[in-house]
Amino acid sequence: MIKLKEIPWLILLIYPISMVMSLQKLPLIIIIITSILSSIFVLIALYLIISYEEIGLKNTIKFLIISYVVSYIFEFLGVRYGIPFGKYYYNPKGLGPLLFGVPLFIPFLWASLGFFSLAVSNWLLAVLGMVTLDIAFDPLLSYKAKLWVWITKGDYYGVPITNFIGWAIVSFIFYAIYKINKGKSPKKSVYSVSFYIEYLVSWIILDFIKGLWLAGLLGILMGFLFMYLSFFTGIDK
Repeated sequence: MIKLKEIPWLILLIYPISMVMSLQKLPLIIIIITSILSSIFVLIALYLIISYEEIGLKNTIKFLIISYVVSYIFEFLGVRYGIPFGKYYYNPKGLGPLLFGVPLFIPFLWASLGFFSLAVSNWLLAVLGMVTLDIAFDPLLSYKAKLWVWITKGDYYGVPITNFIGWAIVSFIFYAIYKINKGKSPKKSVYSVSFYIEYLVSWIILDFIKGLWLAGLLGILMGFLFMYLSFFTGIDK
């Protein structure tokens, strides 16, 4: 029998599937439903609910504040000065209200993905989990969707290598601060691992659909590396 606390996880597992379906040529009613289910606001809401159930209110607030503040500061530095990601700007029409050039919901996305990566492995390997996700979705969202535009150009669909170094730095910093402040990590479970894999695979599928073959292949390779290190080496102990 399904327990009440498992319901948010079950809904969350629908999220990646809905994300892929919402971008396909399907009947209008299906597009509407899947678009709602794959909304970024749904992801953030489910993250907060699951975080509360997994690590409690105090740790949920602690992780959210640390990851939000750290990621916002570095996003601001990136937009203004190109540190550490490289120089870029956000499309003001695609990502909601901006504060000094940074969409207000972007740090919530950092917090959400940071939590779900941490729910798969230890905090050091979770940094790799975060970089893996960005390798899969950054080309699609910047090169194809133009939700943000790179001024610092790179060879990876226009994305500079410094972007992924930046993702590693930012993730490392907010995880480290959280751990120094004795933050509790969520437990690795079938649900947390399943969601991470589903979420990554959904971006890989979209990469292949949009012709971003290198992004899809790198997403697969990095995903396998992250899972291998997390499950078969003992490094995550």
